[in-house]
Amino acid sequence: MNKKNASNLIKQINELGQSIWLDSLSREMINSGELNNLISTGISGITSNPTIFEKAISSSNSYDSQIKQLINKGQEESADIFNHLAIEDIKNACDLLMPTYIKSEKKDGFVSIEVNPQLAFNSEKSIEEGTELFTKISRRNVMIKIPGTREGMNAIKTLISKGINVNVTLLFSRKMYNYAAKAYIQGLQIRKENGFSDLDNISSVASFFISRIDTKVDQLLDKKSDLRGKVAIANAKLAYQDYLKNFNSKEFKDLSSFGANVQKLLWASTSVKDPALRDVMYVENLIGKNTVNTLPLDTIFSLIDHGIVKNTIEKNLTESSKIIKSLRELNINLEYITSKLLQDGVIQFEDSYKSLINGLEDKFFANKK
Repeated sequence: MNKKNASNLIKQINELGQSIWLDSLSREMINSGELNNLISTGISGITSNPTIFEKAISSSNSYDSQIKQLINKGQEESADIFNHLAIEDIKNACDLLMPTYIKSEKKDGFVSIEVNPQLAFNSEKSIEEGTELFTKISRRNVMIKIPGTREGMNAIKTLISKGINVNVTLLFSRKMYNYAAKAYIQGLQIRKENGFSDLDNISSVASFFISRIDTKVDQLLDKKSDLRGKVAIANAKLAYQDYLKNFNSKEFKDLSSFGANVQKLLWASTSVKDPALRDVMYVENLIGKNTVNTLPLDTIFSLIDHGIVKNTIEKNLTESSKIIKSLRELNINLEYITSKLLQDGVIQFEDSYKSLINGLEDKFFANKK
């Protein structure tokens, strides 16, 4: 990676109001200096999830010494061992991004960690674990990831009201996105009503997933259909219009006069799955003010190599509306598809979490011998 080219391109994107975050994290990346190097090019945040941690821990021996230490201290539950490992990585990543957080006046430089995905449909337990994680990590620039289920909305509202930063994950539909924006605003209102004057310290992003929508929809379309590879971007552009309404509302303007930050839309799942499509199209078509795009390393390298930077988020809105309307005419139910994707996303993270715990049990017994 050419560091100068990377810095210049990311700077151009930043000037249009978008942050580029890294959708990856590992102990090896931290210890080798690779993460610090990426941050120096302008990468200004990190997202993690159970799948990312499963890959990091299972494919590396970088965690073995800490696992052994934890076992020697009497830790025997794999879930507890995982929490210790993840919290260590998140703390170190937060520290590396703290200068970004300070320089951006608390508007960027965040690191996200997800609550146990098995709690996705349990509001009270999500609140409990989210609060515990935030307290244990003890960094102002950590974000707690809560899945955007109906049960998750109450957890989001409550955590925000407690002054805890939240990343709402697994959003696929505009309806659930709007619930997430409402939960954030309500959480801020409660905090203000409770007498707190620190609204400027609280941040949130709404992680809106992109490529998985095209993967599902394109399976239902004719191979020659003009709609192939277009629905996800259209859906995201219309969600951005919802964002503008939500955060230009009277309810939010009242809060912003007390320092409240907008909840930024974060584009997730933006690596292209279909080889017939341009590999950076989910980045190039969703650049605009108060947005974040979180990318795996391969997509970051592709973007630096041949990405085109323009303010695109509010372009072709009429066409976007027509694309969504065309789905209805074809009897393709986007609401059903996005609802199923949310369920599948939770299951995928649950499976990764279970696999991670099973892998840690293997390491536990290997290190106990």
